[in-house]
Amino acid sequence: MISLDYLLAALVLVAVQLRICAPLMTRRTRAVLAVLVFVWAMLPWPWGLAGWLLSYLAGFSIATGLLALLAIQHRIVGHYWLPVGQLRAVCIMLVLMALWFYPMSLGSSYVDPYALGFGNFGFATVLLLVGLFAWVCRAYATCVVLVLVQGAFALDLLHTDNLWDYLMDPWLVCWALGWLIRDRILAAGARLPEEEGEPAAPAQDCPLAARAEGQ
Repeated sequence: MISLDYLLAALVLVAVQLRICAPLMTRRTRAVLAVLVFVWAMLPWPWGLAGWLLSYLAGFSIATGLLALLAIQHRIVGHYWLPVGQLRAVCIMLVLMALWFYPMSLGSSYVDPYALGFGNFGFATVLLLVGLFAWVCRAYATCVVLVLVQGAFALDLLHTDNLWDYLMDPWLVCWALGWLIRDRILAAGARLPEEEGEPAAPAQDCPLAARAEGQ
C-alpha cells in the first residue's frame, strides 16, 4: 500500500522541480518531467527521492499536498484552476494560524496549542466554525482544505496522531508567506502604470494569473 506521507513528499518534489525548470521548457516537456520525477520519488527506500526528503524534513501536511497539486497544475497548464483570490484566502489563514500556533508551542506561553491536536473536541469544533465562516465568505478553498484535513485525520492516514500535523507544517507556512509577499509586490507593480496615467492592463484575478498565461 502506498504511504500517504510518501505521496505528499513526491508532490512537493514535483512542485519544486517544476518551479525551477518550468520557464525553460514547453508544456509537454514539463508534464513528462513531472511524471518522471513523481515516479522516481515514489520508488521504495533507498532509491526513491521521497524517502530521502522525509528523512531530513519529516512529514508534510495534507494542506501542503493540496497546494503542491495546485502549483503543479499551474506550472503545467499555465494558469490556476483555483481562483487566485481563493488561494490568497488559504495562504492568509495558514499564516495567521502559524503566528498564533508556533510561538506558543515553542514556549512563549504556558498554554500548549499542540496538545489540542490529540483529539480535542473543542479544537475540532473551532476548525468547524472557521470552515463555516469561510463558507459564508465564499472562501470555498479554505473549506475544502479543512474538510479534507479532518477527514484524513479521522481515517489516520498519516504517520502522526496530531491534527496540527495534518493541517500545516513549517515549510508550508514559509511557502504561504512567500507567496503572499510576492502577490503584494506584483500587485503594487501592476498599479504603478495606472498611477502614472498609462493604460491599465487587461483585468485579471491577480497579476500572477497574467504572468502565468505568458509562460
